[in-house]
Amino acid sequence: MSPGSDPTCCARLKQDVDPETRAPNACQDRSDRRHVLILNITRMGDLVQMGPLLSRLAEEWPGCSVDLVVDRRFAPVAAMLPGLREVITYDFHELIDESRAAVKDVVSLYREMAAWIRPLAERRYDRIINLTFNKSSALLAASIGAPDIRGARSAWDGGTVINNPWMAYFADMHHFRQINRFNLVDVYALGGSGPGSFAPLRLTIGAEVQEWARHTLSTDDPERTAWIAVQAGASDVMKAWRPWYFGRTLALVSRQWCGGFLFLGAESERGVVAQVLQAYREAGGRNPVRNELGRTTVAQATALLAASRLLLTNDTGPMHLAVAMGVPVVDLSVGHVDFWETGPYGPGHWVLQPDLECAPCGFDQVCVHQACKDRVQSDQVAALLLHVLGQGPFPSDIRGFRVYQSDVDEDGLGTFRCRTGREPADVVWYASFWRRYWYETFTGVQSKVPSPEIPPPDADAARSVIEDLVPALDRACAVADEVVRVATERVVDVERLRALQRSLSCERERLVTSGMSTMATRPITTAFLRAIQSDDMEGLGAMARHHAQAYRRWRAQLVYMRQALGIRRQGKVQTLPMDRYASAAVQ
Repeated sequence: MSPGSDPTCCARLKQDVDPETRAPNACQDRSDRRHVLILNITRMGDLVQMGPLLSRLAEEWPGCSVDLVVDRRFAPVAAMLPGLREVITYDFHELIDESRAAVKDVVSLYREMAAWIRPLAERRYDRIINLTFNKSSALLAASIGAPDIRGARSAWDGGTVINNPWMAYFADMHHFRQINRFNLVDVYALGGSGPGSFAPLRLTIGAEVQEWARHTLSTDDPERTAWIAVQAGASDVMKAWRPWYFGRTLALVSRQWCGGFLFLGAESERGVVAQVLQAYREAGGRNPVRNELGRTTVAQATALLAASRLLLTNDTGPMHLAVAMGVPVVDLSVGHVDFWETGPYGPGHWVLQPDLECAPCGFDQVCVHQACKDRVQSDQVAALLLHVLGQGPFPSDIRGFRVYQSDVDEDGLGTFRCRTGREPADVVWYASFWRRYWYETFTGVQSKVPSPEIPPPDADAARSVIEDLVPALDRACAVADEVVRVATERVVDVERLRALQRSLSCERERLVTSGMSTMATRPITTAFLRAIQSDDMEGLGAMARHHAQAYRRWRAQLVYMRQALGIRRQGKVQTLPMDRYASAAVQ
């Protein structure tokens, strides 16, 4: 089906209108209200996690209208988000398949997509927030156009650049995820809008589906009216706890708790749940079980979660649904999942993370042993579940993994407090330091989060790396300035320019290798690389000046870090004044 003929191109979000009905092609009211377009195409969980962004936009621009572009498969999730004017859907997966299979020629595909985009461009949005970081969404953002585009967009030469420092941080934080302390929810809200009041995830469901859930979970036994929801599957087996551990955990809980267990998920997870139930029965599980895999709509699954006492889950989309309905979550953060990035947002939830140096592993790693899953033991998980249910004390004898409790920090952002288990001292120090640094640098607002009280364990080694980097960067800055001079001459000496660029490239490779070697310099080294790659400049001179500025900014940040590692007063590491942050600001 062509974009221009798609009857679900625009879906107006009103309670009395079917969200799949067609809406007008263009805004008919260009009042003084602000108009915002959000692009969020890839995953269900990402949609739920943008709830605080919608609240922040309403706080920034009262009365603004917000439209959302999603893949058609996720329209039911988007329909539950409060604060949207319209949901605009398109079958992006079909478009990609047609492109790959060459079902249609490139010119036809381009014309169809242009016809679909044209009404959106005519709306003249004040801001586009692109939360999907790929070339297709970047092209879409640039094609629709707005004075303020945040996130990925296409550059003049066809490349992809990322506007807004928070969005660039999100794209880069996998390089230093061990010391990242910003939840994706807050990155969305800060990057798409700015600092403001804390807002929880929120979804709305109708009274009819709530009644359906109550009826579905009703029983004839008044003692068995409470349910624990269980999400045992995951979109990636790497981030799923072992099925037999789920089964043994539930069997242990059933010895002390008389409620039932409700299994949710996709039809494709039926084999996993069969293993869970087998282990449950073999371990003596005695409580009733309801299996709703593949039987519910998204709204029905959300209503079932809302009617449950808690959710035991891997890191999945349903986890965010439960959080948005105010249901306590116990999150098993295994594999390449990092709960600091995508864990349950806001107070009232629990996260279990294996105590392993390699946890979480990188997205591009293939782990052959997956030992992290065996660190999380069933008896201890069962004890935590009983504690959350009010049936026992907090388990103090946790072994092999750390337990975190979700919370809101002093700046009104989501955080996690370690309740049991030990965190590496260097990770704790740098995570706290960079959390403050990026918040203050990007927002210009003084952070209320306490600064580290002692220097990091590797302070001497980190200073040594910086002492070697700074003079080398001085030389690189000088070469970069010479590149600017040659590139802006009336007649460019091409051979001289190429020689300088080769020299600078070799020096940069050495500098980056050194800069990525320590937690004291890795985040700002990553920011430098992003800066020189985001060279959306026309002309040799403009590009050369942009690169030279990036080198100088990196040097200023290194000097700042060297001072931060060395400044002490009354036993505390002192945060430099805010005006010093400005000199080390990132793009």
